[in-house]
Amino acid sequence: MNGLLLHLSGPLQSWGSDADFEVRTTHRWPTRSGLTGLLACALGRPRDSDNSDLAELSYTIRVDRPGQREMDFHTIGGGYPRHLTPPTADGKFKKLGEGTMLTERWYLTDAAFTVAVTGHPGVIHVCGAALKRPTFGLSLGRRSCTPDTPILVRSAVPDAVGELDRLPLHRTPTRGTPEPVTFIYDTAPEPGARPDTEVRDRPGPRRIFTRRPVWQRQRLLPDAPEAGRGTQWIDALTAYREAAAA
Repeated sequence: MNGLLLHLSGPLQSWGSDADFEVRTTHRWPTRSGLTGLLACALGRPRDSDNSDLAELSYTIRVDRPGQREMDFHTIGGGYPRHLTPPTADGKFKKLGEGTMLTERWYLTDAAFTVAVTGHPGVIHVCGAALKRPTFGLSLGRRSCTPDTPILVRSAVPDAVGELDRLPLHRTPTRGTPEPVTFIYDTAPEPGARPDTEVRDRPGPRRIFTRRPVWQRQRLLPDAPEAGRGTQWIDALTAYREAAAA
């Protein structure tokens, strides 16, 4: 089945999780809702669009670098007059000096993921074309999280999931014993395998999210070279794409 290969790398990423206003957490890998939003942005769709075609796509995520979780501390309304501070639930304002609101926003720093996208050939073709010339700017979860490498690696890949075993890893080569690579699946990688966890990131109507099962595996990839970082990885990726096109 033809698919897409995407790469998500940047100084900051944030893939929304269960949260309230005060604490905005992030998953440790790209969420289904975040990936759907990324493709919808490339296609130029507004927030209230029907993305039922994108909901049928399947994502397999290879964790090249897991990154680190970092918290950004925000204040809202501090130093403003009372009438300019955030209103309360009943539309009033807190007393002078009490209107500042504190929030925590969590990010992944220095993370890198490679994603195989599979599904209906027509949807894959349209998404691939849109990622080459996206309508809106693409981000890694939040709008402030911009990618530092091209997102679309290859389109119309005959075996996109299998190609994750060969595409160069965006990480510094390990010394001594090679380290296994983590994979995240949204369908069972082996028949009858029980899911490892559930994630509440399946988008639905009116911005309601439901839970879905997730499978996680670790294994060595002898055919995927650890290509380093920065320009070293770009050079390895270029060589990989040229070999695939030959």
